[in-house]
Amino acid sequence: MLRSFEERERAAELIYIHGEEMRFTSHIAGIRAVADLAIRMLGLDGMTSKVYADALIAARIEGSKPAALLERVQADLAANGVEVSLAELQAEMARTSAQSSAVDGRMSRSAPAHSSPPP
Repeated sequence: MLRSFEERERAAELIYIHGEEMRFTSHIAGIRAVADLAIRMLGLDGMTSKVYADALIAARIEGSKPAALLERVQADLAANGVEVSLAELQAEMARTSAQSSAVDGRMSRSAPAHSSPPP
């Protein structure tokens, strides 16, 4: 009986971990989309977009709030003569995060269940 409880507990932990990974992946997709949008508005190349996105992601991992990242992007654009509203940046991040989340959700439902390791 204890083994059954431990297996259920481990399964619950794995489900939680998977959910957190999906949320993180969706959030990162949103940050990348905002970086791509900013780089397109500035007329720069894809490599610059990747570097810029990586810098934003690093700042988020280090504790910057999403709103602070969007304000940073808005300020970077304004410094280069491109005016964009925070609402537009927020919409881009939300749209991409939602799309990524929907795709991840479909993939996880179609993936085979993981089995427990043998004793």
